[in-house]
Amino acid sequence: MRKMYIAVFFVLFASSFVLGQLNQIANHNVFDVTGQPDTLRPYSSDKGARSVAYAGDIDSDGKVDFVATDYTNGGRVHWLELNNNKLEIVWSSQTRVGVSSGSTPRWVQVGDLDGDGNKEIIFPLTTTAADFAIHVYEYQGSDNDMGTEPAFILPADYFVGQTPPAPQGQTFRTNREVAKVYDFDGDGMDELIMTHRNNSVYILGVDGPFPGGFTSWQLEGGHPTQVPVNSYSWSASHWHSIPADLNGDGKIEIVNHHWNNWGFWSIIPAGTDSYRYPDTSVAKFYTEIFRDTPTGDQVSYMGIEAPDVDGDGNDEIAGILYGGSANNYALALIDMSPADTGLYIWEQSKGDIISRAGWTAGGVENGSFWGIASGDLNGNGRDEIFLGGTASYQIVAVEYKGSGSVLDSNSYTNTVIWGGAPTSWYQIDIYDSLGTVDSTFTESPFISKMVAGFDYNNNGKKDLVASYQSIYDSTTIRNFVWNTDSAKFVMTSSVKVNNLNKFNVYLFEYGATGIEVRELDIVNPEDYVLEQNYPNPFNPSTTVRFSLPVDKKISLKIYDVLGNLVSTLIDGQDFVSGSYEAVWNGKNSFGASVASGMYIAELQYGNFSKTIKMQLLK
Repeated sequence: MRKMYIAVFFVLFASSFVLGQLNQIANHNVFDVTGQPDTLRPYSSDKGARSVAYAGDIDSDGKVDFVATDYTNGGRVHWLELNNNKLEIVWSSQTRVGVSSGSTPRWVQVGDLDGDGNKEIIFPLTTTAADFAIHVYEYQGSDNDMGTEPAFILPADYFVGQTPPAPQGQTFRTNREVAKVYDFDGDGMDELIMTHRNNSVYILGVDGPFPGGFTSWQLEGGHPTQVPVNSYSWSASHWHSIPADLNGDGKIEIVNHHWNNWGFWSIIPAGTDSYRYPDTSVAKFYTEIFRDTPTGDQVSYMGIEAPDVDGDGNDEIAGILYGGSANNYALALIDMSPADTGLYIWEQSKGDIISRAGWTAGGVENGSFWGIASGDLNGNGRDEIFLGGTASYQIVAVEYKGSGSVLDSNSYTNTVIWGGAPTSWYQIDIYDSLGTVDSTFTESPFISKMVAGFDYNNNGKKDLVASYQSIYDSTTIRNFVWNTDSAKFVMTSSVKVNNLNKFNVYLFEYGATGIEVRELDIVNPEDYVLEQNYPNPFNPSTTVRFSLPVDKKISLKIYDVLGNLVSTLIDGQDFVSGSYEAVWNGKNSFGASVASGMYIAELQYGNFSKTIKMQLLK
């Protein structure tokens, strides 16, 4: 267990020494987190989590859950559970051995596609650059159990070859940066919006419960026989779709964003499994906000948000611009009015840039933003827009002042609400110039994705979770001395040391003074301790000591070297955190003394186990 005096963040890294070998329990596909070489260790060859999502309480055990992505081991997702200010890794998706992840999954969502009340974890995978599949894992009914295999898969070519062609005989794009799982039509079952290689927008639902041989995906919206002119006809790459109440009438629209000069159009839910797509012959069905301005071919790469920045009841659309122009990483906004009803509301005049260089709030002249989130964290009735950066401006809040046009940048404040601590250095260079020593520090982490506006502990304070990338597992320290002959610095040594700040995800809570820093205990699987038995070798009995960092249901069992169960010392009993010991008397479950030889003691805790070897000599 580690105590971190930070703004509630957790660390995923391996200890260099453990007393008991940490093993994988196959029936939950969890990873090994020892200090020994192990390809199953999360983030073992990667540099952070691309995406994180707040998952509520997946298994209804009263503990809050988060899910985070991991590019390693063919691409995976990890489930993390928070309990009494202790965060524990409890499950991982299936490992794909020998397969490149293609830098996926880039997004992860939690939903209920089949409407049975059991939550699902949904994420995309690819192989190298090729489209592959959407994986859906469903809660199996037991504590921390999402199963060992996907409950359902959406292959990229699921609809290819169907008659009539649906959709367009092309594959789904599973390497997109963002996606949204949501009950768009209000029928109690979530939908997933996907795009094909032709950039059409399709709304997918599930017919039948998981698991089941008769479960199938269905096109609820965008079927070519119903929508012959989909977005491929008028725009480039579809990027992201989200629900938003643009005119404040209490009904959502589906806002679709395209990588083409910040392009937008909408779909209107019209009842169960029914959606209205626009007639492309009618004006204002689609617009590209920055087509006629010198901002470049912009997209909101990490997704769009639907904040209500002025608290008037209708949502705005916000996004960070990306695409190679002077306005790279600026924050743009679209604002509609109550009069903007229906599908034909999209005009360039409805959008503008509201923050051009928010990093200046952190005291720097140049910078960049990637992650974006929104929510009313300070409780004033207006949503702030949060921009994820790096270094001295890791989170900047862009907030409407309460007066003036919401499309005017002068109507907003830009405030750094998290400057970052502790610092995660990638490289430290130490220069010795004839006795005068100077050092330079290179920092690389940046916030890739954020989610805001939830209250994880129901204390009335809103929270924000952020995932970090470019997190290195070591810090390189280089020493240089001044060479008077060559009149330049010469490197004399270079060593790598363990980076103690290998954080992947931060969890923030907003309080009276802004982001609150408090103490949080971080629990990794290696924090469970199984000590070597004593005496060892032994005859006739030996004592096994173990320590638990959190309250846990555990088992302690003895096996022979062939894996046969010999004796059960503890069988699924609840223990509070602390240190304990158990005595094995050298007998099997039937009370008979066992023969001399090697035996294995296994401590099982949740989805993990640790083992030690013990020798009985007679």
